[in-house]
Amino acid sequence: MDGLAQFLCTGGYERLRRATRTHRGDLVVRLCGEVGLQPSEVVAISPADVRQTGTTRLLDVGDREAFVPAAVAHSIQKYAQSVDDTDPLVDVSERRIQMLVSESGTRAADATGDNRFRDVSTRNLRAAHARQLLHDGVDARIVLAVTAYERVAALEPYLPTPDRETVAAALSGKSALTADGLPAWLRRAVRVVADVGEELMVATSASDIHETVCGRLADTDGYRFAWIAETTGDGLTVRAHAGVAANSVDQMLADRSDLVTDVVEEQTIRTVDVGDTTLLAVPLAGEMTRGLLGIGTLREDVDAIERDLLGALGAQVGHALAVIEHRRLLLADTVTELTFDIGREAAFLPETAATLDCEFELVGIVPADEGVLCYVTTRAVTPDAVFERASTTDEVSDVRFVSDDETGMLLELMLRRSPIRTFAKLGGQIRSYEVGSQGGQLVGETPTDANVRSIVETMTDTFPTAHLTAKRETEPETATDGRFRETLTDDLTERQTAALRSAYFGGYFEWPRDSTAEELADSLSVSSPTLHHHLRIAQKKLLQSFFHDSG
Repeated sequence: MDGLAQFLCTGGYERLRRATRTHRGDLVVRLCGEVGLQPSEVVAISPADVRQTGTTRLLDVGDREAFVPAAVAHSIQKYAQSVDDTDPLVDVSERRIQMLVSESGTRAADATGDNRFRDVSTRNLRAAHARQLLHDGVDARIVLAVTAYERVAALEPYLPTPDRETVAAALSGKSALTADGLPAWLRRAVRVVADVGEELMVATSASDIHETVCGRLADTDGYRFAWIAETTGDGLTVRAHAGVAANSVDQMLADRSDLVTDVVEEQTIRTVDVGDTTLLAVPLAGEMTRGLLGIGTLREDVDAIERDLLGALGAQVGHALAVIEHRRLLLADTVTELTFDIGREAAFLPETAATLDCEFELVGIVPADEGVLCYVTTRAVTPDAVFERASTTDEVSDVRFVSDDETGMLLELMLRRSPIRTFAKLGGQIRSYEVGSQGGQLVGETPTDANVRSIVETMTDTFPTAHLTAKRETEPETATDGRFRETLTDDLTERQTAALRSAYFGGYFEWPRDSTAEELADSLSVSSPTLHHHLRIAQKKLLQSFFHDSG
């Protein structure tokens, strides 16, 4: 069994996942292979059993709490939208769980020609899960606490055994600890992440960021090369590279399209062998995924700690790129204003306005991992009518009534697919979005040097009934308060900005409040203490900027 566990840990698991045909099949494989559940546990859990402690998610399976990686938690959240919180997450029999894994193994064997997949079972997936935790350096006692294994002896087959090269490296000092007790490779990783973070703070352009990150990583012992590919209207475009040729990077991206999709959509790190090098694909995550950071390392086994460090670096780079983009809009003398007419059939809001004969007007947006959190006002319609429409489409993951007064009814919607989200992901700022029974109109701003043709093509390809009706050069909407906003843009993190925007647009500062902190936290998929923490810091920075700017 250890042979199959090792096989799964060295690339077999990802190929098995690619052989699943449904969201349910993929979720079952992930619950066994990344959470370590037995079939009896898979069929017993409900969405409400996932609990959050700080940034860590744990799954209550009765006699223990299993650790849930962020990517799996996201997958559970998506699948759970089709079931009630109190119903079983996967409502099938234990035997069917085993069959789903076996069927995926058969398809993987047929697709790859590797018959080892035909023998893969839920037990092998759990063994691979335990083996990976141990090889990542997790203490055996912790592994026992989060898995179904009860004795250390049961884990013995999965404990890493040092080979001749490992012993030689250790005795020759190559694996020696630094003065502070850290492995040398970890100290180097910590140092390069810290150094790059400091340099990002003073970067003045996106190209500075790209070149700095790639150059510093490629020059660090243990890393062979680095590259950055940024999301554009044409897909991923290589922006910088060091230690590797640009055409080689293009080939890596072309050969591993599935890997690229997983990293961008799930905002999670993936590793893959590229010749004699291990490639780490790190998302440049933030208010949206801005692309990939590719890092080549000579180390075959990348420790979980190093993954977390490089993941934090990717988030830093994503945030730095967002700051540069916002600053360009704030300080520009002119921007390009684009006006799109949005057809009634294009997306949820115009379809709903046409069906219910009502109007929607965008009040504010908050970028989120799952989509875009929108606050809209509407008249001549009931909340229940909008709720009923939202329940019939997967374009909306959640909708909430916020308030109702003489100006209209305020609703909060989490839109997975919308012209608003697409335009924002292309680097634009939404100026207005109004929707009526005949369709909608979106007005947005982009920097004057943006590729307008690519933006328009992406918008119209994504929403065929949308078309550009006006384009003009104008002063940015934020020109009069640009310095104050620039200071806040530099100071606030994306989480703090999201907390502040959702609190403002959601009526948290009204008296009486239109939204509680718990409701806002739920909308942003964070805990209430976390929301309070981000909001308090954001308010302090806002006041500091105001008094400093006015003094």
